[in-house]
Amino acid sequence: PPRPRYPYRAHELNAAALVLARGAEALGIDWTPTPLATLSAPRGRAHPCVYRGFCIAGCATNAKQSALVTWIPRAVAAGAEVRDLAMALRIEAEGERVTGVHYRRDGRAHFQRARNVVVAGYAIETPRLLLLSANGRHPQGLANSSGLVGRYLMAQLNQASWGTMDDEVRWYKGPPSLSLTEHWNYADDGKDFFGGYCWMSQGPLPVEWARKLAARGLWGDALKREMARYNFQAGLKIVGETLPRADNRVTLADERDAFGLPVARVTYAYDDNDRRMIRHAFAQMAQSLEAAGARDIWHEQDDTCHLAGTARMGDDPATSVVDADCRSWDMPNLWICDGSVFPTTGGVNPSLTIQAIACRTADRIRALVARGEGHARARWR
Repeated sequence: PPRPRYPYRAHELNAAALVLARGAEALGIDWTPTPLATLSAPRGRAHPCVYRGFCIAGCATNAKQSALVTWIPRAVAAGAEVRDLAMALRIEAEGERVTGVHYRRDGRAHFQRARNVVVAGYAIETPRLLLLSANGRHPQGLANSSGLVGRYLMAQLNQASWGTMDDEVRWYKGPPSLSLTEHWNYADDGKDFFGGYCWMSQGPLPVEWARKLAARGLWGDALKREMARYNFQAGLKIVGETLPRADNRVTLADERDAFGLPVARVTYAYDDNDRRMIRHAFAQMAQSLEAAGARDIWHEQDDTCHLAGTARMGDDPATSVVDADCRSWDMPNLWICDGSVFPTTGGVNPSLTIQAIACRTADRIRALVARGEGHARARWR
Protein backbone atom coordinates (compact mmCIF):
# COMPACT_ATOMS: atom_id res chain seq x y z
CA PRO A 1 0.00 0.00 0.00
CA PRO A 2 1.10 3.61 -0.47
CA ARG A 3 3.23 4.98 2.37
CA PRO A 4 5.53 7.93 3.03
CA ARG A 5 9.10 7.53 1.89
CA TYR A 6 10.29 7.31 5.49
CA PRO A 7 8.32 5.95 8.47
CA TYR A 8 9.09 8.90 10.76
CA ARG A 9 9.13 12.64 10.29
CA ALA A 10 12.44 14.37 9.70
CA HIS A 11 14.21 15.81 12.72
CA GLU A 12 14.01 19.54 13.30
CA LEU A 13 17.16 21.05 11.85
CA ASN A 14 19.70 22.48 14.26
CA ALA A 15 21.71 25.62 13.58
CA ALA A 16 24.63 23.62 12.15
CA ALA A 17 22.32 22.01 9.59
CA LEU A 18 20.92 25.40 8.65
CA VAL A 19 24.45 26.65 7.91
CA LEU A 20 24.71 23.92 5.26
CA ALA A 21 21.25 24.78 3.94
CA ARG A 22 22.04 28.49 3.56
CA GLY A 23 25.32 27.80 1.85
CA ALA A 24 23.85 25.25 -0.56
CA GLU A 25 21.02 27.57 -1.51
CA ALA A 26 23.48 30.40 -2.12
CA LEU A 27 25.44 28.12 -4.47
CA GLY A 28 22.26 27.03 -6.22
CA ILE A 29 22.57 23.35 -5.30
CA ASP A 30 20.03 21.03 -3.72
CA TRP A 31 20.22 19.91 -0.09
CA THR A 32 18.01 17.78 2.14
CA PRO A 33 17.49 16.84 5.79
CA THR A 34 19.57 13.72 6.40
CA PRO A 35 17.61 10.46 6.74
CA LEU A 36 18.81 9.05 10.07
CA ALA A 37 18.24 5.81 11.93
CA THR A 38 17.54 7.96 14.99
CA LEU A 39 13.96 8.14 16.19
CA SER A 40 12.02 11.37 15.91
CA ALA A 41 9.01 9.72 17.63
CA PRO A 42 8.62 6.86 20.15
CA ARG A 43 9.07 3.30 18.87
CA GLY A 44 8.35 0.43 21.23
CA ARG A 45 10.29 1.05 24.41
CA ALA A 46 12.67 3.47 22.70
CA HIS A 47 12.21 7.18 23.32
CA PRO A 48 12.70 9.77 20.58
CA CYS A 49 15.95 11.68 20.30
CA VAL A 50 16.59 14.23 23.07
CA TYR A 51 19.17 16.12 20.94
CA ARG A 52 22.10 16.01 23.35
CA GLY A 53 24.62 15.16 20.63
CA PHE A 54 26.39 12.17 22.20
CA CYS A 55 25.46 9.84 19.32
CA ILE A 56 28.99 8.54 18.76
CA ALA A 57 29.42 7.75 22.46
CA GLY A 58 26.20 5.77 22.90
CA CYS A 59 22.55 6.73 23.18
CA ALA A 60 20.96 6.88 26.64
CA THR A 61 17.39 6.71 25.31
CA ASN A 62 17.97 4.10 22.56
CA ALA A 63 16.69 6.59 20.01
CA LYS A 64 19.73 5.73 17.94
CA GLN A 65 18.72 2.51 16.22
CA SER A 66 22.11 0.84 16.24
CA ALA A 67 22.66 -2.91 15.96
CA LEU A 68 22.65 -3.01 19.76
CA VAL A 69 18.91 -2.30 19.87
CA THR A 70 17.81 -3.68 16.49
CA TRP A 71 19.61 -6.61 14.88
CA ILE A 72 21.16 -8.16 17.98
CA PRO A 73 17.90 -8.44 19.98
CA ARG A 74 16.15 -9.86 16.92
CA ALA A 75 18.91 -12.40 16.41
CA VAL A 76 18.85 -13.48 20.06
CA ALA A 77 15.06 -13.80 19.96
CA ALA A 78 15.45 -16.06 16.91
CA GLY A 79 17.88 -18.34 18.76
CA ALA A 80 21.28 -16.79 18.14
CA GLU A 81 23.95 -16.97 20.83
CA VAL A 82 26.30 -14.01 21.24
CA ARG A 83 29.79 -14.96 22.42
CA ASP A 84 31.41 -11.69 23.30
CA LEU A 85 35.10 -11.04 23.95
CA ALA A 86 36.03 -13.89 21.61
CA MET A 87 38.90 -13.80 19.12
CA ALA A 88 38.56 -15.80 15.89
CA LEU A 89 41.92 -17.43 15.22
CA ARG A 90 41.36 -19.30 11.97
CA ILE A 91 38.75 -21.09 9.91
CA GLU A 92 39.11 -24.87 9.66
CA ALA A 93 38.77 -26.41 6.20
CA GLU A 94 38.63 -29.94 4.85
CA GLY A 95 39.08 -30.12 1.12
CA GLU A 96 36.82 -27.58 -0.54
CA ARG A 97 34.58 -27.06 2.49
CA VAL A 98 34.96 -25.21 5.74
CA THR A 99 33.99 -27.08 8.89
CA GLY A 100 34.11 -24.46 11.63
CA VAL A 101 36.05 -21.74 13.42
CA HIS A 102 38.84 -21.89 15.99
CA TYR A 103 38.55 -19.09 18.52
CA ARG A 104 39.81 -18.05 21.93
CA ARG A 105 37.61 -16.88 24.80
CA ASP A 106 38.09 -16.65 28.57
CA GLY A 107 41.71 -17.67 28.16
CA ARG A 108 40.84 -21.00 26.50
CA ALA A 109 40.86 -22.31 22.95
CA HIS A 110 37.54 -23.40 21.43
CA PHE A 111 36.32 -24.86 18.15
CA GLN A 112 32.83 -24.21 16.82
CA ARG A 113 31.73 -26.65 14.13
CA ALA A 114 29.45 -25.16 11.47
CA ARG A 115 27.66 -26.16 8.29
CA ASN A 116 28.11 -22.61 6.98
CA VAL A 117 30.62 -19.98 8.08
CA VAL A 118 29.95 -16.28 7.51
CA VAL A 119 32.94 -13.95 7.81
CA ALA A 120 31.97 -10.38 8.71
CA GLY A 121 35.09 -8.75 10.15
CA TYR A 122 35.03 -5.82 7.72
CA ALA A 123 37.71 -4.72 5.29
CA ILE A 124 40.76 -5.27 7.51
CA GLU A 125 39.96 -8.23 9.76
CA THR A 126 38.05 -10.21 7.12
CA PRO A 127 41.05 -10.58 4.79
CA ARG A 128 43.32 -11.05 7.78
CA LEU A 129 41.27 -14.05 9.00
CA LEU A 130 41.11 -15.56 5.51
CA LEU A 131 44.88 -15.22 5.13
CA LEU A 132 45.50 -16.60 8.62
CA SER A 133 43.44 -19.67 7.67
CA ALA A 134 45.89 -20.84 5.00
CA ASN A 135 46.59 -24.58 4.92
CA GLY A 136 48.35 -27.09 2.70
CA ARG A 137 45.53 -27.17 0.18
CA HIS A 138 44.98 -23.42 0.29
CA PRO A 139 48.47 -21.96 0.85
CA GLN A 140 47.41 -18.42 -0.08
CA GLY A 141 44.57 -18.43 2.42
CA LEU A 142 40.93 -19.38 2.12
CA ALA A 143 38.75 -18.05 -0.73
CA ASN A 144 41.90 -16.76 -2.39
CA SER A 145 42.38 -18.72 -5.61
CA SER A 146 42.22 -15.38 -7.42
CA GLY A 147 44.97 -13.92 -5.24
CA LEU A 148 42.71 -10.93 -4.57
CA VAL A 149 41.96 -11.38 -0.86
CA GLY A 150 43.22 -8.19 0.75
CA ARG A 151 43.52 -6.25 -2.50
CA TYR A 152 41.52 -3.24 -3.70
CA LEU A 153 41.16 -1.69 -0.25
CA MET A 154 39.14 1.53 -0.44
CA ALA A 155 38.78 4.18 2.26
CA GLN A 156 36.25 6.90 1.57
CA LEU A 157 37.49 10.46 1.73
CA ASN A 158 36.35 12.34 4.83
CA GLN A 159 37.97 15.77 4.63
CA ALA A 160 36.31 18.74 6.32
CA SER A 161 36.13 22.52 6.16
CA TRP A 162 35.51 24.61 9.27
CA GLY A 163 34.64 28.23 9.96
CA THR A 164 33.52 30.66 12.64
CA MET A 165 30.06 32.24 12.62
CA ASP A 166 29.06 35.58 14.13
CA ASP A 167 26.03 34.08 15.89
CA GLU A 168 26.03 31.09 18.23
CA VAL A 169 25.59 27.73 16.52
CA ARG A 170 25.93 25.30 19.44
CA TRP A 171 26.52 22.54 16.91
CA TYR A 172 26.56 19.81 19.56
CA LYS A 173 22.77 19.98 19.87
CA GLY A 174 21.22 17.04 18.04
CA PRO A 175 22.70 14.33 15.81
CA PRO A 176 25.88 15.63 14.17
CA SER A 177 24.82 15.46 10.50
CA LEU A 178 21.23 16.68 10.19
CA SER A 179 21.54 18.02 6.65
CA LEU A 180 23.48 17.07 3.53
CA THR A 181 23.91 17.74 -0.16
CA GLU A 182 24.60 15.06 -2.75
CA HIS A 183 24.95 17.52 -5.62
CA TRP A 184 28.41 16.34 -6.62
CA ASN A 185 27.38 12.71 -6.64
CA TYR A 186 25.29 13.54 -9.71
CA ALA A 187 26.57 16.73 -11.34
CA ASP A 188 29.62 16.47 -13.63
CA ASP A 189 30.04 20.08 -14.75
CA GLY A 190 33.50 21.37 -13.98
CA LYS A 191 34.76 18.09 -12.52
CA ASP A 192 38.34 17.02 -13.22
CA PHE A 193 37.97 13.69 -11.40
CA PHE A 194 35.97 10.47 -11.56
CA GLY A 195 33.38 9.62 -8.92
CA GLY A 196 31.45 11.82 -6.56
CA TYR A 197 30.95 12.97 -3.00
CA CYS A 198 28.38 14.40 -0.63
CA TRP A 199 28.94 16.75 2.25
CA MET A 200 27.15 16.91 5.58
CA SER A 201 26.73 19.34 8.46
CA GLN A 202 28.89 18.64 11.50
CA GLY A 203 28.72 18.80 15.30
CA PRO A 204 31.83 17.42 17.01
CA LEU A 205 31.77 17.28 20.80
CA PRO A 206 34.22 19.52 22.71
CA VAL A 207 36.86 16.84 23.29
CA GLU A 208 36.89 15.91 19.61
CA TRP A 209 37.07 19.55 18.57
CA ALA A 210 39.98 20.14 20.95
CA ARG A 211 41.78 17.19 19.38
CA LYS A 212 41.35 18.70 15.92
CA LEU A 213 42.70 22.03 17.09
CA ALA A 214 45.65 20.41 18.83
CA ALA A 215 46.45 18.61 15.57
CA ARG A 216 46.83 22.08 13.99
CA GLY A 217 49.51 22.90 16.55
CA LEU A 218 47.38 24.84 19.02
CA TRP A 219 48.27 24.23 22.66
CA GLY A 220 48.13 25.94 26.02
CA ASP A 221 46.61 29.42 26.01
CA ALA A 222 46.17 29.39 22.22
CA LEU A 223 44.09 26.22 22.45
CA LYS A 224 42.00 27.62 25.30
CA ARG A 225 41.30 30.83 23.38
CA GLU A 226 40.18 28.88 20.34
CA MET A 227 38.03 26.53 22.43
CA ALA A 228 36.25 29.60 23.84
CA ARG A 229 34.80 30.04 20.34
CA TYR A 230 33.46 26.47 20.25
CA ASN A 231 29.77 27.48 20.25
CA PHE A 232 30.33 29.71 17.21
CA GLN A 233 31.88 27.05 14.98
CA ALA A 234 30.31 25.37 11.95
CA GLY A 235 31.65 22.77 9.58
CA LEU A 236 31.06 20.60 6.54
CA LYS A 237 32.56 17.17 5.91
CA ILE A 238 32.56 15.01 2.78
CA VAL A 239 32.05 11.33 2.20
CA GLY A 240 33.96 10.85 -1.04
CA GLU A 241 34.32 7.96 -3.45
CA THR A 242 37.76 6.45 -3.96
CA LEU A 243 38.66 4.22 -6.89
CA PRO A 244 39.69 0.56 -6.40
CA ARG A 245 43.43 0.01 -6.86
CA ALA A 246 45.10 -3.38 -6.46
CA ASP A 247 48.12 -1.85 -4.71
CA ASN A 248 45.97 -0.62 -1.82
CA ARG A 249 45.81 -3.79 0.20
CA VAL A 250 45.89 -5.78 3.44
CA THR A 251 48.57 -8.41 4.03
CA LEU A 252 50.02 -10.18 7.07
CA ALA A 253 52.86 -8.46 8.91
CA ASP A 254 55.81 -9.97 10.76
CA GLU A 255 54.60 -8.33 13.97
CA ARG A 256 52.29 -10.47 16.10
CA ASP A 257 49.37 -9.69 18.39
CA ALA A 258 48.61 -10.88 21.94
CA PHE A 259 47.41 -14.22 20.51
CA GLY A 260 50.63 -14.81 18.61
CA LEU A 261 48.99 -14.13 15.24
CA PRO A 262 50.42 -11.84 12.54
CA VAL A 263 48.72 -8.45 12.62
CA ALA A 264 47.32 -6.86 9.49
CA ARG A 265 49.69 -4.74 7.42
CA VAL A 266 47.76 -2.03 5.59
CA THR A 267 49.27 -0.41 2.49
CA TYR A 268 47.27 2.58 1.31
CA ALA A 269 47.90 5.78 -0.62
CA TYR A 270 45.83 8.46 -2.30
CA ASP A 271 46.07 8.70 -6.07
CA ASP A 272 45.78 11.77 -8.32
CA ASN A 273 42.03 11.30 -8.70
CA ASP A 274 41.59 11.39 -4.91
CA ARG A 275 43.65 14.57 -4.64
CA ARG A 276 41.65 16.30 -7.37
CA MET A 277 38.40 15.38 -5.62
CA ILE A 278 39.71 16.72 -2.31
CA ARG A 279 40.73 20.03 -3.92
CA HIS A 280 37.34 20.34 -5.58
CA ALA A 281 35.49 19.57 -2.32
CA PHE A 282 37.53 22.09 -0.33
CA ALA A 283 36.77 24.82 -2.86
CA GLN A 284 33.05 24.03 -2.85
CA MET A 285 32.75 23.75 0.93
CA ALA A 286 34.69 26.98 1.47
CA GLN A 287 32.34 28.82 -0.90
CA SER A 288 29.33 27.31 0.87
CA LEU A 289 30.56 28.27 4.35
CA GLU A 290 31.48 31.77 3.25
CA ALA A 291 28.06 32.23 1.64
CA ALA A 292 26.45 31.11 4.92
CA GLY A 293 28.38 33.77 6.84
CA ALA A 294 31.48 31.92 8.07
CA ARG A 295 34.92 33.48 8.44
CA ASP A 296 38.38 32.16 9.36
CA ILE A 297 37.75 29.11 7.16
CA TRP A 298 40.29 26.30 7.32
CA HIS A 299 40.51 22.76 5.98
CA GLU A 300 41.16 19.43 7.69
CA GLN A 301 43.30 17.54 5.18
CA ASP A 302 43.80 13.99 6.41
CA ASP A 303 40.80 11.92 7.32
CA THR A 304 39.12 8.84 5.92
CA CYS A 305 36.04 6.79 6.75
CA HIS A 306 34.17 3.62 5.80
CA LEU A 307 36.58 0.99 4.53
CA ALA A 308 35.59 -1.30 1.67
CA GLY A 309 37.03 -3.82 -0.78
CA THR A 310 39.56 -6.60 0.04
CA ALA A 311 37.13 -9.49 -0.71
CA ARG A 312 35.40 -8.11 -3.77
CA MET A 313 32.20 -9.35 -5.33
CA GLY A 314 32.06 -10.23 -9.02
CA ASP A 315 30.87 -12.57 -11.75
CA ASP A 316 34.24 -14.16 -12.54
CA PRO A 317 36.24 -16.31 -10.07
CA ALA A 318 39.46 -15.04 -11.63
CA THR A 319 38.73 -11.41 -10.80
CA SER A 320 36.73 -11.61 -7.57
CA VAL A 321 36.54 -13.39 -4.21
CA VAL A 322 32.77 -13.92 -3.85
CA ASP A 323 29.84 -14.20 -6.23
CA ALA A 324 26.70 -12.04 -6.26
CA ASP A 325 25.36 -13.98 -3.25
CA CYS A 326 28.48 -13.14 -1.15
CA ARG A 327 29.49 -16.79 -1.47
CA SER A 328 33.11 -17.78 -1.87
CA TRP A 329 33.90 -19.05 -5.35
CA ASP A 330 36.29 -21.60 -3.84
CA MET A 331 34.32 -22.98 -0.91
CA PRO A 332 30.52 -23.29 -1.22
CA ASN A 333 29.77 -23.04 2.51
CA LEU A 334 32.00 -20.02 3.17
CA TRP A 335 30.30 -16.64 2.94
CA ILE A 336 31.70 -13.12 3.30
CA CYS A 337 29.20 -10.48 4.28
CA ASP A 338 30.46 -6.99 5.09
CA GLY A 339 31.91 -3.94 3.37
CA SER A 340 34.86 -5.95 2.10
CA VAL A 341 32.72 -7.39 -0.73
CA PHE A 342 32.17 -3.96 -2.34
CA PRO A 343 33.91 -3.90 -5.76
CA THR A 344 33.59 -0.11 -5.76
CA THR A 345 32.48 2.43 -3.21
CA GLY A 346 30.35 5.54 -3.57
CA GLY A 347 30.02 9.03 -2.24
CA VAL A 348 27.63 8.14 0.59
CA ASN A 349 27.66 6.19 3.85
CA PRO A 350 27.63 2.43 3.05
CA SER A 351 25.90 1.22 6.25
CA LEU A 352 22.44 0.60 4.81
CA THR A 353 23.90 -1.17 1.77
CA ILE A 354 25.88 -3.49 4.04
CA GLN A 355 22.72 -4.25 6.02
CA ALA A 356 20.80 -4.93 2.79
CA ILE A 357 23.51 -7.31 1.60
CA ALA A 358 23.45 -9.07 4.98
CA CYS A 359 19.68 -9.59 4.77
CA ARG A 360 19.99 -10.86 1.22
CA THR A 361 22.81 -13.26 2.08
CA ALA A 362 20.88 -14.61 5.07
CA ASP A 363 17.92 -15.29 2.77
CA ARG A 364 20.20 -17.15 0.34
CA ILE A 365 21.65 -19.35 3.08
CA ARG A 366 18.24 -20.10 4.56
CA ALA A 367 16.77 -21.02 1.17
CA LEU A 368 19.69 -23.28 0.25
CA VAL A 369 19.59 -25.09 3.58
CA ALA A 370 15.82 -25.54 3.26
CA ARG A 371 16.37 -27.17 -0.13
CA GLY A 372 19.13 -29.37 1.26
CA GLU A 373 21.72 -27.60 -0.86
CA GLY A 374 23.71 -25.89 1.83
CA HIS A 375 27.01 -27.27 0.57
CA ALA A 376 26.34 -27.29 -3.17
CA ARG A 377 26.80 -24.30 -5.43
CA ALA A 378 23.27 -23.56 -6.51
CA ARG A 379 22.25 -20.35 -8.18
CA TRP A 380 19.46 -18.36 -6.58
CA ARG A 381 16.23 -18.78 -8.50
